[in-house]
Amino acid sequence: MMGGSDYPFSFDWCTSEQRFIVPLNKIIVSKRLKRRIRSEHFEVTMNDSFTDVVDRCAERPDTWINLAIKSVYQQLFENGLAHSIETWKDGVLVGGLIGIAVDRVFFGESMFARKSDASKVAFIFLVDHLNRLGFKVLDAQVPTTHLASMGAEEISEERFQKLLSTYIKHPKSQFTSLPLASSGSEVVQRISQKS
Repeated sequence: MMGGSDYPFSFDWCTSEQRFIVPLNKIIVSKRLKRRIRSEHFEVTMNDSFTDVVDRCAERPDTWINLAIKSVYQQLFENGLAHSIETWKDGVLVGGLIGIAVDRVFFGESMFARKSDASKVAFIFLVDHLNRLGFKVLDAQVPTTHLASMGAEEISEERFQKLLSTYIKHPKSQFTSLPLASSGSEVVQRISQKS
């Protein structure tokens, strides 16, 4: 689903021949990023500022997150399907991501950063959270250099559809059934054991 800044009240359904997914059990995290996470440089929260994260993700010259998309995301959030991970520095929102959780699949929608590593830290906290909950698929949708460096890979649309039919059996997820990790050290320890 993508909107356009030229048509703020409409959106189109989109698909592609390839999908970009992040293997949850073998994420690659650089030593530098592990140090940053352990340092507790950022405070990381879940679902504390969903609307603000959506707004920040939309603050681009040519955005696909228009008024129609924002409205849909807000409805999904209110129904427990859309979620955000936020990173804060000195009480200011400096990074985060949004996505939609359905059963054991998380569809990453967008991320933003106002400080170096802010979105990366949110992303690693997300991966840790998904692993703890038994999620099986993290869909990043389109390739990025940043996610490729962390182990994300392209798969065919056919394989992606098989993953969805295997891991989506119920319309809801247990995304909020556990709190987010309370420290960067525990996140790094678990991620290091998985990779």
